[in-house]
Amino acid sequence: MGIFTMRDIFDVAVKIEEKGEAFYRQTASVISDTTVQQLFHRLADEEVGHKQVFLKLSAQIGTVKLTPVAREDFLAYLEAYTQNLIFDDTGSDPELVKVKDLLTAVNFAISKEQGSIYYYKEIKELVPISEHALLDNIIEEERRHVLKLIEFKLARVK
Repeated sequence: MGIFTMRDIFDVAVKIEEKGEAFYRQTASVISDTTVQQLFHRLADEEVGHKQVFLKLSAQIGTVKLTPVAREDFLAYLEAYTQNLIFDDTGSDPELVKVKDLLTAVNFAISKEQGSIYYYKEIKELVPISEHALLDNIIEEERRHVLKLIEFKLARVK
C-alpha cells in the first residue's frame, strides 16, 4: 500500500498553473493582436489565482493512503501526464508550440485547458470530500477559460 501526501498532488497542480501562466504571458508577447493579448493576460492572472489555491491546499492537507497504486507509480503517472498533456515545457517558449498565428495559439490553449480539467477531475477522486467544492470551483474556472477561448475563436473565424 503506497502512501503519498496531498502536497505531491498539489505540487503537480501548481506546476500546471505556473506553466499555463507562462504560456499565456509569453504567447501574448508574440501575438500582435491587442484583444488576444488582453485575453491571454487575463487568463494568466486567473492561473496565478489557481496556483495560490493549490498552495493553500497543499499546506493544509495531510496524508492519504492509496491502496491500488504504489506511490512512485502514481507520482510518475502524474508527472508524465502533466508533461505530455497539460502545459508542458513548450509553455516556456511559444516557438516550440509553433505559435505562428492567432488560431494556433487559441487552439493550443483550448487543448491544454481541457487537459487540466481532466487532471483536476482525476485528483478530485483522491482528495478528501471536504475539498471537492474547492476543486469543483477550479474545474469550473478552467471550463470558463475553454469557453472564453472558443467564443473568441468563433468571433474571429466569422
